[in-house]
Amino acid sequence: VITGGTISSKLDPRNGGVKWLTNVNEFIRYYPELLDIVNVKKIEVPFMVASESMTSEHWIKIAESVKKMLDEPEIDGVIVTNGTDFLHYTSAALSFFLRDLNKPVVLTYSQRSIDRASSDANLNLQCAAQMALSDCAEVMIVGHASINDDFCYAMSGTKTRKMHSSRRDAFKVIND
Repeated sequence: VITGGTISSKLDPRNGGVKWLTNVNEFIRYYPELLDIVNVKKIEVPFMVASESMTSEHWIKIAESVKKMLDEPEIDGVIVTNGTDFLHYTSAALSFFLRDLNKPVVLTYSQRSIDRASSDANLNLQCAAQMALSDCAEVMIVGHASINDDFCYAMSGTKTRKMHSSRRDAFKVIND
């Protein structure tokens, strides 16, 4: 489920900002390694919005999209891409909206867009794909565990908070 954020964007050379990767084929073109890990059965784009602009209505739409996918027997897990500013709110909301899970729901992000040499997007998405195939039937955030491209953490959706505005390992588990 693609909802926006830096992980779903690329540099727009005309203005120096970023623009959304709204075409699913373009998204896959930037993340071909994802197809080496998982067989993508379905991609939904219920909306594209910066996470700081999300409201409870957006979280409900994400939950509905995820629930629909989880109910399909051929789908083993769901990955949700989201912006970092309010990712921990999205993960907490989904943790409460989606009850009695029997498959993983993995939220992931990037601090730097995929077309930058220092992007964290590809590793985060690959780690998210690994967790989507796991037996961890819960809502979690998956992303860089250090400033290097060496490994990721899988963090509980209700216990995680953004602790840095630009570091790759921006998210940390709190009180757990």
